[in-house]
Amino acid sequence: MDKEVITKILDDNKELLSLPQTLAEVIRVTRKEDFSAGQLAEVLMRDPALTAKILRIVNSPFYGMTREVTSMTQAVVTLGTRQVTALALSSSVYSITAKWGTVVDRVRFWRHSLEVAIGARMIAEAISYRNWEELFVAGLLHDIGMLILEKSYPDICERIWTSSEARESVTEQEEEVFGTSHARVGQFLLEQWQIPSVICEAVGRHHHVFPKGSDNPETKAIQVVALSNLISRFSVTQSRPRDLQSVIEQKEGLLSNLGLLPAQLKEIEESLFSRTVQEAAYLEFEIGKPEEIIAEANRLMFEQYLTVESLLRENRKMQTQIARDQIKKAALESLRTIAVTFNHYINNATAIISGRAQLVEAAIKNKQIEDSSGQMYMAMQVIISAVETIAMVMDELKNLASFETTVYHEGTYILDIENKIKARLMQEVDEPIELG
Repeated sequence: MDKEVITKILDDNKELLSLPQTLAEVIRVTRKEDFSAGQLAEVLMRDPALTAKILRIVNSPFYGMTREVTSMTQAVVTLGTRQVTALALSSSVYSITAKWGTVVDRVRFWRHSLEVAIGARMIAEAISYRNWEELFVAGLLHDIGMLILEKSYPDICERIWTSSEARESVTEQEEEVFGTSHARVGQFLLEQWQIPSVICEAVGRHHHVFPKGSDNPETKAIQVVALSNLISRFSVTQSRPRDLQSVIEQKEGLLSNLGLLPAQLKEIEESLFSRTVQEAAYLEFEIGKPEEIIAEANRLMFEQYLTVESLLRENRKMQTQIARDQIKKAALESLRTIAVTFNHYINNATAIISGRAQLVEAAIKNKQIEDSSGQMYMAMQVIISAVETIAMVMDELKNLASFETTVYHEGTYILDIENKIKARLMQEVDEPIELG
């Protein structure tokens, strides 16, 4: 890390170089191998506000307690020392950063951070990682370096954020300007707080690329957080630049390294959206109103449509060239690439649709959204149309998997499929929905 950046961060943020006394004591106590639930509860009770919040969380519907938990000792015994420690650290850091004045959209920041935290926990559970609580904390704090950099360099960071909206990489710009990144700055801060090293390492390397075969057990925690960051739907910025082929390859490598099946990851992605909304409520994290989240989901779905359309154009050029060359092997390889890429986007779209449907259902049950203007009807029509589109695309993929190469060489079959899919996508985007 650039020495000038470190020096300025130290000078500007002396108050951040140590945690609040109670939280520092929690970290100190839990680092001992022989600490007890009673000792942890005793430390936590020194902070009445934190105690009250943890008790509210424990008694929330999320945990489904059959009887009310009224003491911190009972909470620690019920949930376990590691989970209570994770809750205490998460709530405290959220409260600390709420006092910082920055241009970063805090709602978007914590929505993304919480989604990565929950995704990391779900991946950890799927691969039977023992201490999933550590990965939840690492996911929640993985981008905290963004806030630290902005506190010391507000003007520079604001320019970086503006450029990121034009789909320029935040991390690449940080490296160019600062000689470091928000990931390493975040790791530096957590090390000052004496947070467990596994969390610090996961935060510092969450953008690291792990090729297939990098299955070192010592990097498992880092790879879990990295994968969760890749599958996160909600980014901190409005637009997140991505090299699509690179993302697919990274996900495949991480799946292989972690021993996670594609079906398991698909299940996690499908439920991650609704779990994030649900858990934000009991953790008392502000991630936006239901209607704002629905609007964001709509925007993400529209981006998926545009991406697929762009992909179809590129595939048309590639397939036309292959047809002209009459190379059977190249044609078959290209079709496999198309199938893999299509399935990637279809899975993403399915996860978004499923998440939004669950969110609408939850909002209706909780009476958070009224349908006096027919908005719910419109939203459900969008969902139904999108599902029909996905079903149509899947049918065409089945045809792609079975057609003969000689048919492809006639130069018409693949273009017919492309035109049908493109027409369907444009119909979904352009046609207004009539209210009943």
